[in-house]
Amino acid sequence: MPLLSVIIPVYNVEQYIKECFDSLIIQIKDADIEIICIDDGSIDKSGTICDEYASKYNRITVIHQENQGVSSARNYGLNLAKGKYIAWIDPDDYIANNWYQEICNVLITERPDILFFDYILLKNGKKIYKCFAEKASFVHKREFLDEIVDDIKIQSQLWQKVFKRELFDGIQFSTNIICMEDYAVLHKIILKANKVYYLNKPLYFYRIRKESLVTKVDLQKSYQCYLLSKERYNFLVNKNIKISKIGYLMQALGFCMQYQKVSYSLRRKYYDNYLECKNIINENICHILRKKNLDIKIKLKFLISYLNLLNIVIKIYDIVKMVKKW
Repeated sequence: MPLLSVIIPVYNVEQYIKECFDSLIIQIKDADIEIICIDDGSIDKSGTICDEYASKYNRITVIHQENQGVSSARNYGLNLAKGKYIAWIDPDDYIANNWYQEICNVLITERPDILFFDYILLKNGKKIYKCFAEKASFVHKREFLDEIVDDIKIQSQLWQKVFKRELFDGIQFSTNIICMEDYAVLHKIILKANKVYYLNKPLYFYRIRKESLVTKVDLQKSYQCYLLSKERYNFLVNKNIKISKIGYLMQALGFCMQYQKVSYSLRRKYYDNYLECKNIINENICHILRKKNLDIKIKLKFLISYLNLLNIVIKIYDIVKMVKKW
């Protein structure tokens, strides 16, 4: 049984995947690790590149399947994984040269159920260091859950975390959703954990791509994200866990902001969904504005929505961006 199974779901990332593999390869010579790549029906050269690396390195296993979505790829990888711990890497990202060694040291010495670490955000040619705290330490499970639910300082991405394999027992990623498949299960995984450890080192490079799902305006996806966040909130409340509403209110705000960017015909189609999200913000505006430790910029966005000024502010913002390009 290897110490660590790394699962990489792959789909149409030929431009980036070599950098991802190369960042791994330099660390695996003597590593107690297996790497599982699930090519989810890529129609570019991604699958071929995966096979090339697998032919050179016996720790890499590649599975090709017809396109079924990232949830299916994640489930397939989990079923194959033999490691005591599971780590996730997105194929358009890459890891720091000390990623494995730092993770391995913590897993062996501290034996956490969940490990999470800092990362570098790659956006518009800039590197932005995302840091949780100044010192490495164990984090109380409830504090970690609260941070995850707020979805601001620590978000629900899998790649920032390492998990004991057994935490995924009985948990599957839903193949019926088109977004936030990790968000939909992470709180359930945390509830099964006991020891959570934070490592204060930037070990991952997360890339924001202009063509990625994260950056596209898609009201269907955005509304489903809102529903998933509300479902998470209700799930925890029903277990008598008192948590913040900010996480799902942020998703409601995100939908309202995207709603202002689409055509009139799409607005008509999603008008009832917009009213639902807008009303939930209005009902909780006092709670939002009184929320301690919530960034003033976030509060301002909620307030702009409450005052029905989102459309105007977004148009002004777009004009300013256009002028800067000139």
